[in-house]
Amino acid sequence: MRALAHAVGALLLWLLLFGMGSAPLQAHLLNMTRVQLNLGADGQVVIDLSLDLTRAAGGGGAYYQFSRSAAPLSDATLAPLLGKLAQTIEVRLDGAVIPLQVSEVHLPSALPETEFLSPVAWPMTEIQLHGVLPANAGGALQLRFDPSFAFEEPIALTLQRPDNGGRMTRWLVAGQLSPLFPLQASAASITAVSEQEPAWQTLARYLRFGFLHIIPHGLDHMLFVVGLYLGTRKLRSLLLLVTTFTVAHSLTLILASFGALRVPAAVVEPLIALSIAWIGIENLRADSTRLSRSRVLMVFGFGLLHGLGFAAALKELGLPPSNFVGALLSFNVGVELGQLAVIALALLLTFHWRRNPSYRRQLVVPASAIISLLACAWAALRLVS
Repeated sequence: MRALAHAVGALLLWLLLFGMGSAPLQAHLLNMTRVQLNLGADGQVVIDLSLDLTRAAGGGGAYYQFSRSAAPLSDATLAPLLGKLAQTIEVRLDGAVIPLQVSEVHLPSALPETEFLSPVAWPMTEIQLHGVLPANAGGALQLRFDPSFAFEEPIALTLQRPDNGGRMTRWLVAGQLSPLFPLQASAASITAVSEQEPAWQTLARYLRFGFLHIIPHGLDHMLFVVGLYLGTRKLRSLLLLVTTFTVAHSLTLILASFGALRVPAAVVEPLIALSIAWIGIENLRADSTRLSRSRVLMVFGFGLLHGLGFAAALKELGLPPSNFVGALLSFNVGVELGQLAVIALALLLTFHWRRNPSYRRQLVVPASAIISLLACAWAALRLVS
């Protein structure tokens, strides 16, 4: 029975690793949907979207074929997709939905097919939609993005009044209603309405986004954590490494979020991939039954690097001014929960096998080699993309 449990655990962990390898290896800068809604003085509603249509089109190859269209608004294969998009973006005025129509589409037609098939490139399509408010409309707007369309999450939504007297930016997920945005109000009252969300809801949203940044979106971070798990036999040593990594990336995440530390993503992202490769190589060099000081220092250094990656993603999405520190800490806690979930899954699958003499030969060595090869390929793609 125990041998069967070992075999099942090994098989599931191998599937996890191969699943990571075959899934899109996204960088820390999140693939997201950006939406800006501008209210015109004449009652016009103009929505500008920047989104990756890979999933909505049915894959990178299909998206590439769509991008070759010279007239997307009248294209027989693309027009239904655009029509569905217009229907799934709900602009509500006091509960009533404002009809939208796609008016402009700018496909990434200049990009080669390799960009559509690359796991670290996100060809973005720019789409503009128009709607019209009823005459002398008052009240407040809310937006909702229906889950029936494959929006990449999170959805970064910005609402802007024509006189620049009111502006609101929020993260959303598909199916979630945005806060109310009044049509006619002073900047002070707009801020008061848009900030009406209870603090605990803001913290819960950022906690969720932090977790999602690891599972399922942070595949690079997941590989790094699995590498740490494979590199030590003792749970006490594993706990020390994970704590060291947490302290380090929390430090740079906080510093970078406050603007005290700035490193270009073009530098950080390839280095993060190389740190994953190095962890795998270290696992191949020796069976880490004893935790060395050099490995702890190495993990601390890599943690500083990963924290810069987290900060880049968080900066791109923004933090609410009214609860900046709380949202930052909540996001970081979500990251830690995602990290612990990865370790818990690895323990669940292999705990009884870790003391087996064949554990290193049959799992640690080949899995670490795969991690290193994937990470090296990943680093190369990030350098050229």
